[in-house]
Amino acid sequence: MREFQFSRGNRKISKDVLIWNLPRAITCRGAGECLKWCYEIKIERMYPNVRKARKRNLEFSKKKEFVEKIVEYLKRRKEKIIRLHESGDLYDQEYLDKWKEIARQLPEKQFYAYTKSFDLDLWTNLPPNFNLIQSYGSKYDHLIDEKKATARVIKDIRERKPFEFICPEQLAKKKDKEIKCMRECKLCLRKNIHVAFLLH
Repeated sequence: MREFQFSRGNRKISKDVLIWNLPRAITCRGAGECLKWCYEIKIERMYPNVRKARKRNLEFSKKKEFVEKIVEYLKRRKEKIIRLHESGDLYDQEYLDKWKEIARQLPEKQFYAYTKSFDLDLWTNLPPNFNLIQSYGSKYDHLIDEKKATARVIKDIRERKPFEFICPEQLAKKKDKEIKCMRECKLCLRKNIHVAFLLH
């Protein structure tokens, strides 16, 4: 059995992206209202093997050799973009610092993650190739730095603030068109972006 597992893309994200996942909820230290509609609940119930793989990732992330082995693995991969936590979140400072170090050692790769763990030190020594996007709906929303990247879920497009953009993949889908994240659209790799996702 493999010590850890990355997946490659999905219906929304390009297959050229590697995705690192952890178990939902138990790693989401800042989770707030999102627990009410988290779509990963259904995924983990429907696919027990997915849940098991995420638990293995969590246990492996706590090991001393985590940074070394992940760097070694990613160096062998052709994918240039790594998405952290389609499921799960930055569960403590040591884990976050490990990913900062991984990104630092792989400047040719681009890392990005949405997080609600605003009580951690997100920004100190954050490498330029690691984009953290603060996701509203946390119990720590009062700690959000609005000068840096943010994301939030809205129920209606009319709720969009003037400085936010609606996820282009969602807008294209409404018009029966297809845009893949990190293929046609890479807006979430920009620093200090503000994105709104329509609740689905």
